[in-house]
Amino acid sequence: MNSVEFKRLALSDPYSENEDFIRKSQKCAESKQLLRDIKNMDHELSKSLDVSVPESLLAKIQLNQLLDDEEIGRDSRKTIWRYSTAACLAIALFVGGFLFNNFFTSNHPIADDYQALLAGVVEHMDEVLVTPVWNPQRANQSANMHLANYDGAMKLKFLKNLQFSRLCPMGEYRGLHAGLDTPHGHVTFAYIKGDKVEDIIDAVYKGYTTRVKPLKNGNLVIVSKTKSGLDQADKQLDEALYWDL
Repeated sequence: MNSVEFKRLALSDPYSENEDFIRKSQKCAESKQLLRDIKNMDHELSKSLDVSVPESLLAKIQLNQLLDDEEIGRDSRKTIWRYSTAACLAIALFVGGFLFNNFFTSNHPIADDYQALLAGVVEHMDEVLVTPVWNPQRANQSANMHLANYDGAMKLKFLKNLQFSRLCPMGEYRGLHAGLDTPHGHVTFAYIKGDKVEDIIDAVYKGYTTRVKPLKNGNLVIVSKTKSGLDQADKQLDEALYWDL
């Protein structure tokens, strides 16, 4: 297993039991450190969710999920899974932004380091050769959980073509890495917290058509193989991202 394959698997499944993956994590010092960092990040995220939720809120969540499951006839195992998903989402929205702010904070002002920001996102895409495809419900729940910790009022309307969303290291930064399925191909976007660029910046980088645009508390980076795919994703995200003031 080469380094690129190892990084891809470490980011998508750091607890993989793949024999080549385990062997490389034990013999290669750099790979071992990368895996340790990713596992530590996941551990800290798990600890941040270990807080109590008001019983009345949890009861309402469970009742609503139970009614939904009865209506569409899902089995008991899926019902339990949905309880867990709903509860985790509710908990995440109650947790303060301290931990996530630490993860997302950059060491350099982004407005003065636009090229490093763009390079970090694109190079992370190149490292993750195969991006996992989640169902839209899971992808949207994950995206909203992370965005809520940037700004308690920041939300993303449900995107039926959202395929993936996860907190990822991207160069010098950490941010939300997500993907959209469009008629013009897969489009990747990232939200990085930090100083905003002054205006929308379009550029061609490593064969990709890219756009960096300022948003509240950070920047949205969109990366596509085609200009039409980028424009469509930009329009869709512009309509979906909002602040519930």
